[in-house]
Amino acid sequence: MKLAMLIHNPGAGDQEHTKQKLLELLKSQDYECRYFSTKKEGWETIDPDADLIVIAGGDGTVGKVVRNLVKQDQTHIPLALLPAGTANNIAGTLGISGELDEIVEAWKPGLIKKFDLGLFKQEGDEQIFLEGVGFGLFPKLIKEMNKVDDIPETAEESLELALTTLLDIAQTAKSRYCKLELDGNDHSGDYLLLEIMNAHSIGPNLKLAPQADPGDGRFDAVWIREDERSKLIEYLRHRLNKEEATPPFHSLACKRVHLEWAGAQVHIDDALEKKEKPPLTAVIELLPEMVSFLIPAKPSVI
Repeated sequence: MKLAMLIHNPGAGDQEHTKQKLLELLKSQDYECRYFSTKKEGWETIDPDADLIVIAGGDGTVGKVVRNLVKQDQTHIPLALLPAGTANNIAGTLGISGELDEIVEAWKPGLIKKFDLGLFKQEGDEQIFLEGVGFGLFPKLIKEMNKVDDIPETAEESLELALTTLLDIAQTAKSRYCKLELDGNDHSGDYLLLEIMNAHSIGPNLKLAPQADPGDGRFDAVWIREDERSKLIEYLRHRLNKEEATPPFHSLACKRVHLEWAGAQVHIDDALEKKEKPPLTAVIELLPEMVSFLIPAKPSVI
């Protein structure tokens, strides 16, 4: 019998994501299951005997598990996602959605998707990321969203709140100069927003790089310059009114980034960091095919 390590964030999702329900689902697929709650000690240690690590939670839980895999040199163990967060950007990028029983029933052992990771390096510090890192508007957005006491219950409500907040920020935020090199080519300028994306979405399902493929061996650098502020504002207003609009974001594929940002804030996935004094100098490198995810089979991809 195959051994699955089930890592569950019981604070994410709804009644469908109870411990009992999850264990029943895995048993139905002939897995012997060892259950770990992220609310209790001991879950961070990866079981080296596991044939599969099942993550029932949101993007934050997925990120923690992946970082533990890398740290403990257990990246050969495949991962399977049962998305239970609000945004589920990683699952969405991998095309994993639907009811939990449908996802589990569609698991096929040989249907594996390799997933690149990013490495953010500054001043001797290195951090792994899965979704993306960014400067300008999105660190400000994360800061404001972290202040919200009445947390939206659905992804749609979270997206609407994020768009409203981002629109307010975009109208007054200062652009910053960034000395920017993408694969050795100069793209320096004044930026309102600069994101180095690995997934196609960040935050509450804000899809900045719909073409992004986390297994293609490259990032997608996405940006808005100062002279495009009005286009961004118009785009956000259309989105809030649920109207069709062409995204104003520029995108360029790259593998290595050197930058010097004339500001102090950066987000690494959903975590906000601030340097005491600008500028913020960093190198961003690609770690190709570091982990792998079990992808549910669908008629369209069989």
